[in-house]
Amino acid sequence: MAKEERILAIDIGATSIKLCEFVYSAEQTISLALFAQREYEEELSEGTRMGVVAGLLRQMLAEGGFQARRALICMSGQSALMRFSRILTMNYDRKAIRQLAEFEATQNIPFPIEEVIWDYQLITGQDTESLDLMSIVIKNEVVEQFTAAVSQVGCIPILVDVAPAACYNAMRANGLGQDECVIVLNIGGRSTNLLFAEGERFFARTIPIAGHSITQQIAKEFGIGLPEAEELKRHHGFVALGGAYAEPESETAANVSKIIRNVMARLHGEIARSINSYRVQHKGQRPTKMYLTGGSSILSYCDIFFSEKLNIPVEYFNPFQVVSLQPTVDRQRLQEVAHMFSETIGLGLRYSTQCPIELSLIPITLRRQQNLAKKKPYLAGTLAAFLMVLVVIWFGILQRTDLYAANNNKLKSLHEKTQPVKQRIEQANSEASQKKSQYEAIGGLLLQQAKWTAILNEIYRLKPDDLWISELRPIYGAVKAHVPVSAASDPIVAGGGGGGFGGGGGEGGMFGGDMFGPAADDFGGGGGGGDMFGGGMFGGGGGGGGDAAAGSVATIGGLTISGNSLLPDKNKIAFTLGKEIPFPFEVDKTEPEQPDSAGEGDEAAKPLDRNARILAAVQKHGTTPELAFVTALRHSLLFDADETMTTITFYKTSNAAKNYCTFKIQVKFTMPVEFYQVKGKSTPPGRRM
Repeated sequence: MAKEERILAIDIGATSIKLCEFVYSAEQTISLALFAQREYEEELSEGTRMGVVAGLLRQMLAEGGFQARRALICMSGQSALMRFSRILTMNYDRKAIRQLAEFEATQNIPFPIEEVIWDYQLITGQDTESLDLMSIVIKNEVVEQFTAAVSQVGCIPILVDVAPAACYNAMRANGLGQDECVIVLNIGGRSTNLLFAEGERFFARTIPIAGHSITQQIAKEFGIGLPEAEELKRHHGFVALGGAYAEPESETAANVSKIIRNVMARLHGEIARSINSYRVQHKGQRPTKMYLTGGSSILSYCDIFFSEKLNIPVEYFNPFQVVSLQPTVDRQRLQEVAHMFSETIGLGLRYSTQCPIELSLIPITLRRQQNLAKKKPYLAGTLAAFLMVLVVIWFGILQRTDLYAANNNKLKSLHEKTQPVKQRIEQANSEASQKKSQYEAIGGLLLQQAKWTAILNEIYRLKPDDLWISELRPIYGAVKAHVPVSAASDPIVAGGGGGGFGGGGGEGGMFGGDMFGPAADDFGGGGGGGDMFGGGMFGGGGGGGGDAAAGSVATIGGLTISGNSLLPDKNKIAFTLGKEIPFPFEVDKTEPEQPDSAGEGDEAAKPLDRNARILAAVQKHGTTPELAFVTALRHSLLFDADETMTTITFYKTSNAAKNYCTFKIQVKFTMPVEFYQVKGKSTPPGRRM
């Protein structure tokens, strides 16, 4: 690092902008030289946010006397999509884990990959066999608009971060959550960031309840505009405590305080649910302390309110303990707004220290410009050196022929020395190509997992309300056309089912036998007991027996669905068809002719969407829940429409209750599911439940 560097940290929030100019010394110390905070005079929108941000920044830089022009940018958590998931490391090396993390992160992006900027961070998981994956996704246009606004005022963006990550880095730098579980509640203008810190663990959630929610509720209750409501909140606002606490003499203040308490109560409900989720899903401890920060956190009695609700100590977070203050800092003004600068402090730490969360959301266009700027001195030097060589060679040719010969020999020698390097490069490219092929193969197998999720979601979506499923059993290989038989010769099977891939019959699980396991003789092997799904997701633990399919790819062509139903009164089928969920893989978009979707006798039936066709077909043929279910399945893109392939294979009415029925339905997949049979194991990796 140079003798002294000045960097500008810019926190672009939903309702205001915060600036800090940090000075970094050669001794790796960081100090605050200048700061500023201003609220927007108009609300940001897609069409105005670049101009509003640029205009306010230009004004703040001029009035505050800021000198730095290299800028770190922090964006509101409301602008980004943040997700947490778990990666099973098993025996993978670090490179393979990162490849797997990248694959998992891209699967969770709800937008086309070319429309977003994303990054991820691996965090220590619950145990030695797993890692937590935090992924951040933000739209390209949002980041580009804000970086363009910063560039318009003469600053150079060198880093883009998001508010939750920046605030967490400030937490850790100030020693929060090292030996216990603590939470930071950052109540902003449009959203609230809830952060958990427990050792090396990190969990965050953005809650859409904040200061603006209070303003909106005041405006609604008093029947006034938002500006007037904001003034009431600022001048009369505090969190009513209730109970033994006395109400204020002013009726207006009392009403405003009750409104604020109601909104804070909603926020407390979200916090309580987040704590429960953190403890159950992430195996974390109950928080022992809460820290408040953010512009809307300074409402009077806010700390007392949350302390009483959560039954833990609550105090305000001071992020400035890790930076020193230069004489140019207005300390009195800083004390008034210090609670708003936790993200800005965390952002400033990114430039000089190694932080726990280090994300980079710089747009691709800006990143290319930065890389080119870095390469320009080297390109100029290379060009100058090349020209000098040409001059020397040309001079040598003109002056002495023997010198030319000597130089020519030197060039040959250099060429010979580069050959081993060239060979190593070619070998490295070959190895990289092999690794890429392996990675693509892994990706293909992981895609099969997505098929199961889509199949189960589609079955549940198309299921009538009066029908429930007790068992799902796979059909291995090709699905055969159903040949009807009598009910007496085809009784429904109850209790234990067969294990899968070497598993025999064991005690029946939740779905009777094995949810996805074949009969005991499908792949050979003895029997093991069932778990929650009667064995395991792909079969129970198998005993002895053969491994006929070891090391090969098996195919599942369909399912046998068993279940029960109640025949409603007057044959009115309760059928709630949910929104069609996009499939995470390519499917045949060809729409077969569906005469059931149009009324008979229509001269020119209008085309209907898939859901409408399903409902029309069900209304025509679904006289019972089973017929409604199989009709809906035939109209799905995931299942064969052939009535001999997707059909009811067994139906029986209970002797005790005539409206209680038992059934079996055979469905054929339009896209068979493949899975890898590992040698020596009865289940594919990662499928046991």
